[in-house]
Amino acid sequence: MSRRSLRRRRLGVAVFVSLVSICLARPLSACSMCRCSDPVFSALGEGLYSYGGFQVALDWNRLNQTEGASGTSDFEAQVRNTLTATIAYGWQDRLTVVAQVPYTWNHLTTSDGVEIADAVGDPSFYVTVRLWSSKFTQGLGKRAWIAALVGVKTPWGNNDVTENGERLDEHVQPGTGATNLTGGLNGLYLLDAESSIYASVAYTGTDRNDFGYKYGDNVQANVVYDRKLTDFLDGLLEVNFLDAKHDQVDASGVIDPNTGGQSLYLTPRIGVHVVHGLVVRAAAQFPVWKNLNGIQDIKPAYTAGLTYVF
Repeated sequence: MSRRSLRRRRLGVAVFVSLVSICLARPLSACSMCRCSDPVFSALGEGLYSYGGFQVALDWNRLNQTEGASGTSDFEAQVRNTLTATIAYGWQDRLTVVAQVPYTWNHLTTSDGVEIADAVGDPSFYVTVRLWSSKFTQGLGKRAWIAALVGVKTPWGNNDVTENGERLDEHVQPGTGATNLTGGLNGLYLLDAESSIYASVAYTGTDRNDFGYKYGDNVQANVVYDRKLTDFLDGLLEVNFLDAKHDQVDASGVIDPNTGGQSLYLTPRIGVHVVHGLVVRAAAQFPVWKNLNGIQDIKPAYTAGLTYVF
């Protein structure tokens, strides 16, 4: 593999780690229509396939959305900031294990007032296994990969934050209190030494927490075009699709009418190779099409982070 291609892959590593399975981003947020993307590929990028050893990443994400009609009893306006630490270890390009631990700052405005809950969210664990790769190509190495991913979001985050002895709203809780299981496929194709395409699709099944709440099962699909603009700068354009079922508010299966639906996003990203092994990343995600249940409004989401390859 040429040094030029190797530099490009390392930059891509820091530009993405979140597309390994489509709904892996869901563990970072506790609502059925929250952030849509692939958290593992966003932090690790092509390093998910091509690097052995350790990689670490730290990402900040901000989301802002509303649910229900303003001035009614079911109105909610949520702002959530999340700082997520990622650590990954790969055995060459065959097997990679990933762990992510989020800390969330939650601010929820309802018709009854303002609720705030800040704490560690639900840790998530993923394993990606290479199923197939193309033969070695001169100047590019292995040009294409297909991998399978399985993931579990644990219920270990705090889901019982109280104020004056009363449990706060489900949507302000730092953790979901339930286990999610994710399975999917992802793949990458190197168009040339300067550009690549990544795609993933995954299904996430959600469990019910001790309070009866169940976030909607969902399917996500992502496609990413990555282009090396200069020796130190990568530009990426990501298309994300999310289809989520209604949330269920209690054990009997009563749905929340203002949850779930379909949405499509465009997400431009940049990655800057600062020093050897270190990449700084930034992205903005814009909803471009929505077919949401009930009354909902999803606003642009913003992400920034850094990745280091040992």
